[in-house]
Amino acid sequence: MIEFLIHAIPTVLILGALIFVHELGHFLACRFAGVGVEKFSIGFGPELLAWRGKETRYAVSLIPLGGFVKPKGETYEEIKERGSLDPRDFLAASRWNRFLILVAGVAMNFVFAYVLFVSVMMVGRPVLSPKIGGFVEGYPAETSGLQIGDQVSHLNGIPVMNWQDLTFQILRSDGGPLNFLVTRNGESHIVRVIPEMKEGHDIFGKLTRVPRIGIKPSDEFTIERFDLRDSLIKSAQFEWRLTLLTYEALWHLVTGRLSLKTISGPIGIISMTGNAAKMGIVALLQFTAILSVSLAVINSLPIPALDGGHLFFLLIEVVRRKQLSVTFQERLTQIGFCLLMSLMLLVVYNDLANIGAIEKIKTLLFHSG
Repeated sequence: MIEFLIHAIPTVLILGALIFVHELGHFLACRFAGVGVEKFSIGFGPELLAWRGKETRYAVSLIPLGGFVKPKGETYEEIKERGSLDPRDFLAASRWNRFLILVAGVAMNFVFAYVLFVSVMMVGRPVLSPKIGGFVEGYPAETSGLQIGDQVSHLNGIPVMNWQDLTFQILRSDGGPLNFLVTRNGESHIVRVIPEMKEGHDIFGKLTRVPRIGIKPSDEFTIERFDLRDSLIKSAQFEWRLTLLTYEALWHLVTGRLSLKTISGPIGIISMTGNAAKMGIVALLQFTAILSVSLAVINSLPIPALDGGHLFFLLIEVVRRKQLSVTFQERLTQIGFCLLMSLMLLVVYNDLANIGAIEKIKTLLFHSG
């Protein structure tokens, strides 16, 4: 029970924070655009806590897997029932203001992630040192001139900050020559290594041929810390690369290069959050920032029922100079919702399979008694 709480409580708090930040973006954009907000809810389902402001009903609901901001006059049905268009209706706002409202949630998640990344880099995070701790027998590094205890500072002229940097640059080399700049006994040395292409996993976890040189990390950890200026720059660079990698991974899923079995769902997130919490507040903040980027990317996809889908409808409206029919938008939104629910079922199945729950359920159903 305690182990479950260690995983569940941080997960609920983090998801709640990410959802709040996302919906706060929509809410503030509505206020800026002069659009009324009827309801601001964190979570779905039965309300656990609710209160009414001057215009808006605020609520915290039972299921913490989403949230919503309900602008006034969001659909034509509402306006038709009321009988007239109010200046504070969403549909009465200019296209530019509607764009700002729709994009604000995604933007807030990116901003929130950036603030967390900057904070983590300024406070300092433990990282595995780029010091060579050993060699794999039979691989090129063993006879290359590299030595145990060498501190790698650059690879092909690119600075190496930690072991993750080093392995990432090796994987990105495509098998080309690697020039290591290392520090050994206070002196700098350049060592050239030619990788071997071996079967392994790329950065997306797909089995492929990757460059290998056969080096092992040491057990040395360092605290990586930067001043404000460097933290601002490095956080922007890291978030940009993370965003591109996330879009690239999604593209690989669509094209079939990456298996759908690699996707994690709510159970996987609970497990990862608990593990991050055990590593300390810095690791938890960094994990929260990564989740925030993922949430922003997913919500930006042009799928009806997501922010990106509504933005897509708005783009079509701008190009056509008139809106799509309400019926057509509703049908596409329903299809998008069904697609998302199917994906949710798939990732839950993946989570259960990864922890062996599927086989246990099959045993209970078909082999009991």
